[in-house]
Amino acid sequence: MDSASRGDVTQKTRVCFNPERLMKDNKTKEEHALTPEKSSVSSSGLQKELIQRGRVDIHAHQTAAKHLKQGTDALNVRDYAKAIEEFQRVIQHNRESAEAHFHLGLAHFMLEDYEKAIDAYKMAIACEPSEAIAYLNLAATYRLLKRYDEAIDVYTRAIRSLPNHPEFHSELGTVYTFQGKRREAVSAYKTAMLLKLKSKLQSDFDQSV
Repeated sequence: MDSASRGDVTQKTRVCFNPERLMKDNKTKEEHALTPEKSSVSSSGLQKELIQRGRVDIHAHQTAAKHLKQGTDALNVRDYAKAIEEFQRVIQHNRESAEAHFHLGLAHFMLEDYEKAIDAYKMAIACEPSEAIAYLNLAATYRLLKRYDEAIDVYTRAIRSLPNHPEFHSELGTVYTFQGKRREAVSAYKTAMLLKLKSKLQSDFDQSV
C-alpha cells in the first residue's frame, strides 16, 4: 500500500473516532445508571406525601364529626345560634356534607330565617339528591311562604329522583289544592294512594314468605 492509500485510511479512521461523542455516550450511560435511584427517591417522596394527605383527611373527618355532634346536640336543646355555628364549622371541613347543610337549614328555619333555610336545604339536595327529607323540608318552607309554584317545582324534581315515594305525590296534591287545581290534585292523590297500596302489598308478601 502506497503512502497516499495509507493517508486515506488514516484519514477515515480519524473521522470515525470522535472523542466528544465518546464522552457524551459515557455520560448518557452514567445518567441511565442513576435513573433507578432517582425513581426510587421519587417513589418514596410520593408515598410520604400520600400518607400525609391521608392523615390530614382523617383529622378533617374526625373534626367534622365532632362539630356535627355538637351541632345536633345544640339543635336538640334549642340553642339554634350554637347549632348554626357548629354546622358551619362542619361545612368548612367538608362542603359536601349533606347532613350538615340539612341541619343548618333546620336551625335557620327554627329562627324563622327562611331564606337561609332555603339555601341550606338546596345545598343538602345538591350534595345528596336522593335525600327525601331535604326535598320535603324545602317544599314545606316554600309553602309556608305561600310560594306555591316553587314548592311544586321542588316536589316535581323530587319525584324525578324518587318516583316511588308516595309522600311527594300526596304533598304535591295538597299544593295543587291550595291553588284550586282540582284535576292535578286528584291525579297526584291517586298516584300517592296507588304507591302506598303497592308498598303495603309488597310488605305483606315479604312477611308471608
